[in-house]
Amino acid sequence: MSKEEKKNILIYSFSGLLMLTLITFAGIKNNGRSIEDVKVEITDQEGIFFTDQLEVIDLMTDKSADYVVGVKMGEINPKILEQRVEANPFVKDAQVFRDLKGNLQVKVEQSKPIARLFVDGKKDRYIDSEGRVLPVNAKHTARVPLMETEFEFMWEDNLKESKFGTQIFELLTFIEKDEFWSAQIAHIFIKNDGEIEMYPQVTKQVIEFGKPVDMESKFSKLLTFYKEILPKKGWNTYDRVNLKFENQIICE
Repeated sequence: MSKEEKKNILIYSFSGLLMLTLITFAGIKNNGRSIEDVKVEITDQEGIFFTDQLEVIDLMTDKSADYVVGVKMGEINPKILEQRVEANPFVKDAQVFRDLKGNLQVKVEQSKPIARLFVDGKKDRYIDSEGRVLPVNAKHTARVPLMETEFEFMWEDNLKESKFGTQIFELLTFIEKDEFWSAQIAHIFIKNDGEIEMYPQVTKQVIEFGKPVDMESKFSKLLTFYKEILPKKGWNTYDRVNLKFENQIICE
């Protein structure tokens, strides 16, 4: 090994050691600083807020029993704070971290309801975009389709607990992701035999959808009914439209 190569190795080694020392020193110095403020950012789910800054801080501080402002950064455990915030069923994800200004940053992503479940004699619940069954929140009402079952509701935590529940979830997701259907479908009724009837926001026809399968094909037929049949026959000519049979639209 030449003298020049040895010299380069020494320079690189010293530079690396110096950088490691500076990083360590900066970390120790930062851990010794006190939290000056808490900054909460809640992801906007189309203007719907099921939680707010005050509630997030209340959760994070365990109802003000465990203060964070004024506490040294090295004494803060972000993971514990995240778990506290995520205890809110409408919080999908929480990220807690410290910035260089001495503030504690809290970024909250909300759950997004895609249907409101109605069960006779019981409290309403929401179904969110991950299939979770959530309580109704008094802070805000989401404008989503109402879902009702003829049978006793069988899912405790998530629709995807069963094959049929997964099919229902896929149907709700299909509707939620389509701008036209999310505005048009107002009520989804699941019968004892697993077949589905839908009630539209506009027009009076009952939509006999059948089992929650072949979504694209059935909604394509329904779109044909709205675009080609109703304008010619009249918007209130038919009381029911049946989509259950392959390559057929039955209007009554």
